[in-house]
Amino acid sequence: MSSPSYPRLFSPYRQGRLDLSGRLVMLPHGTAMVRDGVPTDDDIAYYAARSRGLGLVITGATAATPDAAYRARILTEAWNPDARAILQRRCDVVHAAGAKIVGQLCHLGRESTGMESEHAPKAPSAVRSPRDPWPPQEMDEAHILAFIDGFADAALKLQASGYDGVELHAAHGYLFAQFMSPATNRRRDDWGGSLENRVRLVTETVARVRAVCRPDFVIGVRLSADEETADGLGVRDTVGIGQLLARQGETDYLNITIGMRGAYVKDATHPAAPAARAAGIIRKETGLPVIVGQKIQTPDLAEKLLADGMADLVGMARALIADPDFAEKARSGKAGRIRPCVGLNQDCRAFSPHLHCSVNPETGRETRAPFDRITPAAPKRLAVIGGGPAGLEAARIATLRGHKVTIFEATGALGGQFLLAASLPGRSGLLRMVDHLVDEMRHAAVDIRLNTPVDDLSVLDAAFDEVIVATGAVPASLPDSAGPLPTLSWSDVLRDGAPVPFGAGRAVFADDGTGFWFTYGVAEMLVAAGWHLTLITTSAALGGHLPHESVAPMLARLGAGGTDFRVLMAVETTGADGVTAVNLTSGAEAHIPADLLVVQTGRIVAPKPRQGALPVHLIGDCVTPRRITHALFEGQRLARSL
Repeated sequence: MSSPSYPRLFSPYRQGRLDLSGRLVMLPHGTAMVRDGVPTDDDIAYYAARSRGLGLVITGATAATPDAAYRARILTEAWNPDARAILQRRCDVVHAAGAKIVGQLCHLGRESTGMESEHAPKAPSAVRSPRDPWPPQEMDEAHILAFIDGFADAALKLQASGYDGVELHAAHGYLFAQFMSPATNRRRDDWGGSLENRVRLVTETVARVRAVCRPDFVIGVRLSADEETADGLGVRDTVGIGQLLARQGETDYLNITIGMRGAYVKDATHPAAPAARAAGIIRKETGLPVIVGQKIQTPDLAEKLLADGMADLVGMARALIADPDFAEKARSGKAGRIRPCVGLNQDCRAFSPHLHCSVNPETGRETRAPFDRITPAAPKRLAVIGGGPAGLEAARIATLRGHKVTIFEATGALGGQFLLAASLPGRSGLLRMVDHLVDEMRHAAVDIRLNTPVDDLSVLDAAFDEVIVATGAVPASLPDSAGPLPTLSWSDVLRDGAPVPFGAGRAVFADDGTGFWFTYGVAEMLVAAGWHLTLITTSAALGGHLPHESVAPMLARLGAGGTDFRVLMAVETTGADGVTAVNLTSGAEAHIPADLLVVQTGRIVAPKPRQGALPVHLIGDCVTPRRITHALFEGQRLARSL
């Protein structure tokens, strides 16, 4: 299984009960392809597509006890007898690919992740989560002992289904972590106080699982090395926790991450491998095998982390969501063709209704036509008008099916609106997706004609059989009626940069309620340029259309720059010294001093070419402006059907 390019990543790992064919690990993540607590055929197909080339697969959170389940029942239920047969199938497909499989067991305690439960939340102490409205029930001794028994029984059931081990989810502020942190554990009995007492729920559960399961059954523990909150656990605390587990001698590995619920899935604005340094410290000071994960998106970075001694194993989730063949491509010398995860967090975290991927329309549709297979087509000559994501993806799939494709791009570069999105602060990594699509055009030998606008499709009638129009969208202009206050559109700032502050340096950004990155990224540009910003939005929420994990970091960045936020308001008039804004609920008006107004004008469909005689298909933003998710999806869906 070794690879000359990545000799460590694809080398076997044998330590204690761990006997793995390679060091690349699929990290636990929910698919929500679960019905009434039972994984579906779609879930099995998802794991089957991604297990090749991995050493270990850790399946997403399994509710260990009935009170850990959601009302929607989209978590696998360990105790559910109906799940036994399909869990065995899940194990079979992973084992057939040559990987071992470990099931993560969880209980969220006081956390709800925004979903309702039919059971009261429980925690070591009645300390309310800042993310939820209700305080938890304080667990008594009977609750705690039943919890330990429930986890041991869940481990036995997973073992009986064919699992090679279990991982206790003690990270991200969930129940085990709530016991370990003095901020949430205020008990004065044997389950609180000293670090050893606070870690006791973990050590007792590990001991109980070890006692009931077979001797070679793997037990791992996932820990947040740094909870990234003022009163949360830090790296030194986690080192102490790891040392207690090492001294106990029954834990086989630690899975290291950082962050709490709602802030641990790091988006495009975060640096790569944020948990690596902490993982290296914990590995050195505990002596336990360590998995490091979190925003590790390339095999080169994974190999480097192993070479630098930061971990024994490297875990990925979103990178494998984006490209199920990640491991096989890296191992076979095709790493350059891996479809990159760019950290958008838009679809993999939305669960609408289950796991999808912004950059890979096949994810979550492995069994659904037309995404379940690429079928040869009767070759046609296809013209694609527009070289943005929709047009490039359509060209890629169409070429795979045997069509001959020519792309006509009006500008001198491919990428379309994604180039604009990548110019926002902290989001230059989005260009990796453009680079990937452009490179795929080269592999597919697509004929690309840059600086070649097509205004009239009739010029194509003789040379092509069908036309795909993917001309995208353009920023809408400011209204012609300019007021006395200097005014720019969001796209002016994005194109030319934020102006140097003048006057008193006060700027107002008027958001139209869309609340997407084209608002908040431009707002960050203004703050970085030194403007004191007031952001006005007609929405009732800030960042309402951003991925959940992106909102808090974005608000923190803007807040650190002194941004003033006004919700449910709209700019009504402008004057030489500022704007008058109206409260959309009360009608009350407020004068906001300003030297500059920036307006979110939105995007509109770009002008389309005139119709010719050929059949025409519209995809992407030229239908109506949306996100890259829709562009790639529509490009694939169309190309698979032509």
